[in-house]
Amino acid sequence: MLRQSLHCLRLSTLLVPRRLLATTMATAAQPLAPTAPPLAPTSSESTPPDYARINFPLPEKRYVGILACQRDPLLATLNSTQVVRCDKVNPAPPPAAPTAKGAKHKKGASVQAEQQQEQPKDEWEVELLDTVLFPEGGGQPSDTGALVPLVGGQAGDAARRVNVRQVIRRNLDAVHFVDAPIEVGTHVRVEVDMQRRLDHQDQHTGQHLLSAVFEREYNLDTLSWSLQRFPELNYVELPRAPTPAELAAVQQRCNDLIAEARNVHVRFELATKETGVELGEKVPDDYKADESGEQRPPVQRTVTIDGIDENPCCGTHYPSLSYLRVLHLAPYTTPIRGTNARVYFACGASRVLAYLATQASPLRDAALAAGCAAPDLPGKVDQLVQGVTEGKRREKRMATELAGFVARDLWDQAGGAEGTKGRRASTLREDDATNSLEFLSTVAAELKPRLDALGTGAEAFFVLACGATAGSPNAAAAGGAVLIVGSEALVLAAGRRVVETFGKERVKGGGKGRWQGKVTGKWENGDALLLKKIVDEVAA
Repeated sequence: MLRQSLHCLRLSTLLVPRRLLATTMATAAQPLAPTAPPLAPTSSESTPPDYARINFPLPEKRYVGILACQRDPLLATLNSTQVVRCDKVNPAPPPAAPTAKGAKHKKGASVQAEQQQEQPKDEWEVELLDTVLFPEGGGQPSDTGALVPLVGGQAGDAARRVNVRQVIRRNLDAVHFVDAPIEVGTHVRVEVDMQRRLDHQDQHTGQHLLSAVFEREYNLDTLSWSLQRFPELNYVELPRAPTPAELAAVQQRCNDLIAEARNVHVRFELATKETGVELGEKVPDDYKADESGEQRPPVQRTVTIDGIDENPCCGTHYPSLSYLRVLHLAPYTTPIRGTNARVYFACGASRVLAYLATQASPLRDAALAAGCAAPDLPGKVDQLVQGVTEGKRREKRMATELAGFVARDLWDQAGGAEGTKGRRASTLREDDATNSLEFLSTVAAELKPRLDALGTGAEAFFVLACGATAGSPNAAAAGGAVLIVGSEALVLAAGRRVVETFGKERVKGGGKGRWQGKVTGKWENGDALLLKKIVDEVAA
């Protein structure tokens, strides 16, 4: 029984198997190319003749499913093909908006958008008799590259390169979005950005291998997968989290199979009544010929890793696992949706080495900052976290104790006012912490029993303020807070006067019986006197 493919839901150039898994696929944002991709196929390497196993004659116009890129995954240049359509797009369609989790589509499919690009001013759609540029689909992003017009079969002295930003599938046609028009009938050379292609091919072929090993060895079906932007780790979603021992065993098994150089080939079949080949129920509705009546039956492609896996898929895959060189499996998982878990991986020397480099530098910097060797960093971090936690507890105890002293001093100060009704006082304390209102609330809590003891007829209120002052570190960004507590009428009056005095741009707040506000920026010299003046005016 074929393991169910995850690669052919959205913009698929192929089919979806009959037993469809709930799928979450993501096409990667355009990868940031490594400066020198190691161990890439050399120009002398070519796809074996038995890789593409096609049992039907190819039409003159090759359509999605039998494109050159799908027949020969190592072909970097299609030396000559012909333009059959060129239409201006006005306005040019923008790239799909990037989303953090992928935009939801039908039946659990999702596509992570390509990295946001500047929308071209002018753009044209071009179709060719054949193309070596892969159209986005099946979890694999589209290729980018160039079309070079030919004169007499050769690029002229002033040959221009027409850049291909994106390739999509429209029905069964591969549509190239280019930055300049090319006359219909022109012969062109098609060039692929192989650095980008090979990275995508590494991840896609590697995912087939990884999912096959999880299913064969541990009966864990892959529920979804996502190809991330270079050099991040991709992930597969499984029904449960593998144990650390299982992860290590799967990584070893995958790399053993890579070392064995298991062959990979693709079987191409026409999905017609005559052949008896059926497309899956979840194949996109537009995966068919257009309404012109042209007879172009869709093509089913089945990717086989010898002795390991058979899986319908639209993407480009190496003719041998040896091209992957290495598969790295992260030693951890993350839970998602019940018992499901994500397992993270990277394939190919380029991505694996680049990813490990991104991890090594921060690890070394953190170890140096912590004053320990990298292997000792987890234990050191635990010690630091425990110290911070204990420090916060100690700080909270001291803040509570300090709030009691501040409340007592304010009460004594308020009681010493002569010739006034009730009690009132103000205080402005320097505090550049982000939780300054928390301290004021603690002071207010210490004042409350004293206020309650005065009885309902008493007139009393306190204006409490704290925050960054001119001498505080990061004073401009820290801000502060105002809290007014006491008799309701006096609290409302004092709150209005605070806003009137300092302005709506600096202080915003409200409340009855307890007025609290947020202060933008730092307290200036003289603001403490203004607060005292507000207290005197309201109490008068």
